[in-house]
Amino acid sequence: MQAQTKTHKILGIVIILVQLFDIFIHAASDQLEPLRVISNLIIVAWVVVLLAGKLGEKIKSASLGSIGTYLGLNLIFLALEGLTNANTGAPRSMLFLLVILTTALSSVLFTQLKKQLTT
Repeated sequence: MQAQTKTHKILGIVIILVQLFDIFIHAASDQLEPLRVISNLIIVAWVVVLLAGKLGEKIKSASLGSIGTYLGLNLIFLALEGLTNANTGAPRSMLFLLVILTTALSSVLFTQLKKQLTT
């Protein structure tokens, strides 16, 4: 795999920061949710391994598996806990925002790196 571009690295860092922010806001409000934290850590690990260039030909399966697992764990969380926060009664707007942002950014990063691998 060719060297990662500065754009790839910045995108990866942004994805990691979104995950850390997600964990931090839940820790700060004493509402750590194991399924959500695990999903965040899966994305962080995937980005680190991806940007380290360790996936090679397995980039597609590892990326789709990581992003899919992230989405799956968040869907399981919603199925178990509901669309509103039990403590506040408010909709889980931040969850939807962060999941959509993470999925979109992760998909862009994967697509760019896969394209670079095949050129």
